[in-house]
Amino acid sequence: MSAAFRPHIRRIDKAFREDYSRSFHLTIHLSMGSLSLAIYYPEKQRYVGIESYRFNDVHDDIRLAALVDQVVMNNPWLAYPFQSVNVLVDNDYTALVPAPLYDEKEKGTCLAFTQLYRDNSRIVSDHLSNAAAYQVYYLSNPLVEKIKDLWANARIAHFSSALIESLMIQFKNRSVDDALFVHLRQGVFDLVVIRNEKLFFYNYFRYNTREDFIYFLLFSMEQLRMNPELARLYLLGDVDRSSPTFDIALKYIRNVAFIDESKALQYSYVLDEIPHHRHYVLYHALRCEL
Repeated sequence: MSAAFRPHIRRIDKAFREDYSRSFHLTIHLSMGSLSLAIYYPEKQRYVGIESYRFNDVHDDIRLAALVDQVVMNNPWLAYPFQSVNVLVDNDYTALVPAPLYDEKEKGTCLAFTQLYRDNSRIVSDHLSNAAAYQVYYLSNPLVEKIKDLWANARIAHFSSALIESLMIQFKNRSVDDALFVHLRQGVFDLVVIRNEKLFFYNYFRYNTREDFIYFLLFSMEQLRMNPELARLYLLGDVDRSSPTFDIALKYIRNVAFIDESKALQYSYVLDEIPHHRHYVLYHALRCEL
């Protein structure tokens, strides 16, 4: 196998058998810089595998589709028929619309307020029932065609839709009015705030340095009237205690922690060494009705 297509993370329980793929569910997170997947075993009600690949110098969806094809060629079992497949597409071409303002016929107009026209793409939307909103976004035609070619039964949703819905589900009946949830991923972080059991704020920010990160975070907190001395910051995604972003967040915000592991999910022992917060959205996407 080419070194470029060797996973940098691979933990798969022996309970997963490639020739019995129909007994398992596959969730895939696909972005310009990576492909990650989680394998769920419904019969045992637990996750039994995680695998992740990193890509370099990918700047368009045609190239990304080609790399996905190569990953599958090196791992033919990925294209075997699974019980179900969810693909979370990660891009910046989105607009979040409150449900009372959403009109299916006008979704293109909604998207035009925040995004430039994307050629060779379709406009789709995810209904976020727990957040009472719709995520409207561009989806590349070449990427959709590749996904459907490899996984004919795949359900496609936006990554941010799964992030928001999974947080709304986990914290639906918990008091988190002074909490911020920050998901970090390859030069981008998503910020989610829930108040009175409703989605209060969502946005994403691109950053290059840890100083950029803390500037956008503190500015958002100021606008949301959240006190860094009192608010609780929960981190998830590509971050750990050695990360520059964690270090600077701890410097300016008193209460910083990684998001708790949900008691609603179970995991194989092979996943014990992988911090739960790193793949939070992959694990929780199945709980979202997208």
